[in-house]
Amino acid sequence: MYEEFYGLSEKPFSIQPDPSFLYWGRGHRLAYAMLEYGVLNHAGISVVTGEVGCGKTTLIHRLLEQLSDTHTVALLSNIQPGRGDLLSWVLMGFGESYAGKTHVEMFSQLQNYFISEYAKGRRVVLIIDEAQNLTVDMLEEIRMLSNINAGKDQLLQLILVGQPQLKELLSRPDMLQLAQRIGSDFHLTPLSREEVHAYIDARLTIAGARRRIFTEKAMDLVAEQSRGVPRVINVIADTALVYAFSAEDLVVDEETIRSVVRDKLEYGVFGLANSPDLKLSEKRADASEKKTNASFLREVRFEPDPDGSPDPVRAPAPTRVEPMDAPRVLRAAGAKGGPRLAAAPEVVEDDEEDERAAIPFGGPSLYSNLDAAPFARPEADFAPAVQEPPVEAGAVAAAATMEELGIIIVGGDADAAATAPEGAHLVFVAADDVAQETAKAAGVDVVEIADGAASGGRARNAGYRRLKKIAPGLKFVHFVDAADTLDPEWLGRALRFMARRPEVAVLEGEIDEGDEARSVFQRVRETAARKLDGEIQAAGPTALFRAEAFEAAGGFRSDILVDETADLCLRLRRRGAHVWRLDDVMAYRIEHRMTFGEYWRRTRENGFQYAAGAALHGAPPEHFCVTEQARAVMWGMVFPAVVVFAAVAAAVAAFVLKTIGDPLVIGAGVLAVGGVIYFAKIFVTAFRLGPFRSFSWTYGFVSTIGHFAEFLGVARYWFGGKPQPSSRRSA
Repeated sequence: MYEEFYGLSEKPFSIQPDPSFLYWGRGHRLAYAMLEYGVLNHAGISVVTGEVGCGKTTLIHRLLEQLSDTHTVALLSNIQPGRGDLLSWVLMGFGESYAGKTHVEMFSQLQNYFISEYAKGRRVVLIIDEAQNLTVDMLEEIRMLSNINAGKDQLLQLILVGQPQLKELLSRPDMLQLAQRIGSDFHLTPLSREEVHAYIDARLTIAGARRRIFTEKAMDLVAEQSRGVPRVINVIADTALVYAFSAEDLVVDEETIRSVVRDKLEYGVFGLANSPDLKLSEKRADASEKKTNASFLREVRFEPDPDGSPDPVRAPAPTRVEPMDAPRVLRAAGAKGGPRLAAAPEVVEDDEEDERAAIPFGGPSLYSNLDAAPFARPEADFAPAVQEPPVEAGAVAAAATMEELGIIIVGGDADAAATAPEGAHLVFVAADDVAQETAKAAGVDVVEIADGAASGGRARNAGYRRLKKIAPGLKFVHFVDAADTLDPEWLGRALRFMARRPEVAVLEGEIDEGDEARSVFQRVRETAARKLDGEIQAAGPTALFRAEAFEAAGGFRSDILVDETADLCLRLRRRGAHVWRLDDVMAYRIEHRMTFGEYWRRTRENGFQYAAGAALHGAPPEHFCVTEQARAVMWGMVFPAVVVFAAVAAAVAAFVLKTIGDPLVIGAGVLAVGGVIYFAKIFVTAFRLGPFRSFSWTYGFVSTIGHFAEFLGVARYWFGGKPQPSSRRSA
């Protein structure tokens, strides 16, 4: 309805659980960390409770996306007393037959099923959503299921998710035996005021927004009226977008939210929570307060300001908020290997009795135990992330200082160090002796590496280790490729963006190559590599990283042949982090005028990168470089081979039969048909760029010819060839 008006690709505030829109507030990070901890350590029972609409089901759906084929999972969300035996529900969840069987037969069947899955090397996980509906007898039945084991190994992992009544139910004296089997638990609380701001911005950006749509005051009022409950935020924000759209307002302001509030108070039928004392998480409950209205909106008095404009009465602004650490999450589905055990999240207390978990960004991956494969951590571990003190209210959105930023220039010319801002820590990594001496003369900290490794993962990791020794409190690190020179204004914009978006681990911008002396081949390559701003799959070699995310993922892999940055980005995405691109100039690159020979060589190197990327990350859900590799093989080898074979076969048939025409003419005709198909491909490519632009046709022709070069690169990778030195840098 309003998506096109606001430039959105989809509705940002749907109330349906959607893991792709999951915002990692502090409570959600900790709740997910406890779920992960339970899975990693094979905890018998894990429990997550929380108010209605706080995102429990969304977390469960996120967990389901991350579990690999080493797990057999059943999700039950509608169990009600009097609607069937619990064992019947469990058998149905695992796809087993249950009709007409006695209780004993069903228990025996479940036990045999768990044992058979264990024999296959699969972990069995049973997730029960809305578990507050279970009776005491059902919970006792669950306890009996948790007794099924094979020696020291427990065959069934249980995850109970429910409203606060579940916590009360499990705290009963007659539930002591079950409660003692709970290995991890967490109570999910609403978002804080600052998190509501970030929540709204994050969902809008994921939905395709390229500008601020809600004003600060509007988000303040949404936070107050929703009390930080995500589902209620969605209801208010979605309704506000409809109101603003109907009025053709490009911005949702406080007045629009007031209108929504009035209408919901007068006509709304929505409820908020079971707890009458529910408040924004930054405000502690006061036992002396009276119970609030059952509506999800608090009764608001619209008192006039001195200037005559109405303004809702708000709670006082908080004096401090908790730091918004990044999420610790599981890797995506499709990764292979068994689980790695991880220690329980460390929780520290400060002088103000606040609790913040020292959870690294991404944390240990559920599927990172791949010691037999080249996915293992690099050759050296990194220093642990530093736990930061609490910040003042409003400081969450403030950019980091330059003292918390490190810049690593990988190869190239040390003169690029002149663009580094004052206060930022700088390290230069080079294999060239002349470059090393030049950097030392300029007073730049130099990491000397062996010749030929200047742009590999080993060199980048070495630069980061040196940087951590110089600045232990480092929060952000910007890797700069040999050919690039940073735009000084970019760093300020990038740091402000990263402060607003704690879930983003990697950020890149545009590379400006200028307009002078560019050949048509450079323009073709730039057009092919162009990306839209917003979330991307992988960044190029020049990019800004969140330091704790970089450390949690183990840094760059030093054993891969090409595109180590893309590999790291994909590993971070599996852990729930985001990789983002801004439509701002990040760096400048000056290159010589490209000839056809240079274009052919670089395009061939791209084919090598496609094959390497598809081999590493081509499986679901990434499908990285699969399309590019398939396109190169299809148009660079399969289709021309089919056309040539068909032409030869037709000519031979004409020669043998001697009655269907001249063999040369028939063979040439088949080749001509293949040429027409190639021309159709060029036409479609040009039409997409704009058929009335001459460059569109040039791009279509040159890029089609380039598929032959791409296939040569793919074939070189398949047959064990090595990349050219320049192909270690993403073009």
